[in-house]
Amino acid sequence: MILFKRATAAQRAVALWMVFSAALISLAVGQEVREGLPGGALINDLAASHPVSAYIDASTLLVAEIDWEKLDVDAFFKTVQNLTGDRPSDTAMVKDLIGKLKAGKAGRIYVLAGQQTLSDRSPLVVIPTTEAPTLFDSIKGLFGENVRIAPSGSALLFGTPDQLDRIESLTPISHDDILTPLRDANRLQHTAVITLPDTSRELLAKLWPAAAPYRFPVKVSPRQAVADIHRLILSVRTPPDPLVRLSLDTVNDEATDRIHESLAAIKQQFDPMLAGVTLNREQQRIIVEIDRKTIEFVETLASEMRQSAARSKRVSTMKQLGIAFYNYHNREKHLPPRCFVDRDGNPLHSWLVAVLPDIDNLALYRSIRLDLPWDADENARLRRTVPAGFGSQQLPVGHTVIRAPVFPGSLWHGDGPPKRLKDITDPVANTILLIEAPDDASIHWADPTPWIISQDNLMNDVFGDRDDARVLLADGSVLLLKRADVDQQTLKAMLTIAAGD
Repeated sequence: MILFKRATAAQRAVALWMVFSAALISLAVGQEVREGLPGGALINDLAASHPVSAYIDASTLLVAEIDWEKLDVDAFFKTVQNLTGDRPSDTAMVKDLIGKLKAGKAGRIYVLAGQQTLSDRSPLVVIPTTEAPTLFDSIKGLFGENVRIAPSGSALLFGTPDQLDRIESLTPISHDDILTPLRDANRLQHTAVITLPDTSRELLAKLWPAAAPYRFPVKVSPRQAVADIHRLILSVRTPPDPLVRLSLDTVNDEATDRIHESLAAIKQQFDPMLAGVTLNREQQRIIVEIDRKTIEFVETLASEMRQSAARSKRVSTMKQLGIAFYNYHNREKHLPPRCFVDRDGNPLHSWLVAVLPDIDNLALYRSIRLDLPWDADENARLRRTVPAGFGSQQLPVGHTVIRAPVFPGSLWHGDGPPKRLKDITDPVANTILLIEAPDDASIHWADPTPWIISQDNLMNDVFGDRDDARVLLADGSVLLLKRADVDQQTLKAMLTIAAGD
């Protein structure tokens, strides 16, 4: 999604309320609307009824409302990180933007999306304010040509230049189906409303499967569900006391029964995980509420799934490095050096830079000034680029825990010429080349600073406070080394390449 040139954090905060609807919007075509206002109605007349009425036309499918005054930025982004693994890097920018909104007497933020959102690659964002010129002046440097004062003078509009141009000739319509939930006094802090008119539901029903995947433990029909629901209302209270309320408005009583039965079956199937989820049936409406404990459980589950995926990725990366080492040796007749050095012996780049062409990063390798240090201005790209499989959300940007252990007698010990495969005389299936180091031993992947393993504190250096450590062996295999299964002497024997042990 592209909306602003530099406002990545602002985009995230807005886009989070749109993610769940993206699939529906992408497939929706056409829109049925209620009878419009009498001819000759002015845009300002419409704006008086709701701050975004003047910007809703026949193609609008979604309106989201964000109460920024009730947004705890730190708690919110912490939850985002827990759920997605995406570490926010610009929280300060969001706080600064909120300060500008406050000074500019801004109202709630509204996000509008519809049929043209995909081609625009951006929603329209509307921020009502009684001080439009003041707010505009304070943020125009951040958003450039993507922000304008509304024709009415009562709001700022954010979008692509084409979107903002279209506002000038927009024909607004009366659309109570999408605006009524935004007038509900019982709604939570932030609300998104998606309408599914008949034409959209009919198309989705043709495209969606008649049955869930065969592995899904409950028999439900996505096709029938989309035919049964004509409006979704998502209302959210953000951390530190989160609550999610999803209202599904159905087309008739029979549809309500079907949706309720499906959701009840899913809830029962996944008990006790969904014990904190409540289902309430009203006339042609199902209300699903997800409490704080369930959200925290989902955060934990998401974290565990990411960690599992990261472990699998790390294994794949280390196996790839094992193959890369052999390919490098076949080409250069020796294994990668511990680091590149200049004529005076000063370290320039890590061993990992040497094998970049062998791990599908030839273009990155060719862009590096090998005659200059990795952190020189001419190599600034290295600081913001991480080869796939080496980074982690838990580490500083660019850092990796895949390290080359420097230990007396190891592959990486000494300042002489690089080792060759024939220098490894110990059994290759028991000889360590690389180690997944503790987090506090991480380093930027291009930094040539050696990871020196202490002879006196070998176990602690390798394992840290962990019970295991993944290692790449000289035969190209990856082993999960258990702390309980090795001692100091065993680990020393595995690190050396020609000690006869």
